[in-house]
Amino acid sequence: MYDRPDLSELLDAVRMHLEDQIIPAVKPDPRLYFHTLVAINLLKIAGRELVYRDAHLQAAWQRLNALEDTDKARPADAQEAMDALALRSDQLCAAIRHGDYDYEVKRAALFEHLLQSTREQLEVASPRHLQILQQEDAAS
Repeated sequence: MYDRPDLSELLDAVRMHLEDQIIPAVKPDPRLYFHTLVAINLLKIAGRELVYRDAHLQAAWQRLNALEDTDKARPADAQEAMDALALRSDQLCAAIRHGDYDYEVKRAALFEHLLQSTREQLEVASPRHLQILQQEDAAS
């Protein structure tokens, strides 16, 4: 739909400018240096979200369908799908509070859903931390 550069490339260009040009200039000022590092990290998170959003959304939708034993179709529009997923997550929280997942079989399936959801969130927000956790799991 759009010509190049695409959104991912634009984010990378801004991030690289900050890393290559701004960081050396602000390094003497600890506060400005820290804030610039935070801005760079936010751009990295935004870029990873663009990469993973659709796959993570689809996977979460399918896991919720399995938990609810349904085959609800995911809305085609990305924003509608995200809104619907948020609503389904709220409903899942209510079902947990209600005790619907207190039984061992349902609890195990819920745990797997929550574990995978957490992995997906870390894949976007902190992939290095996810890698450390995976290495720790493999070692134990």
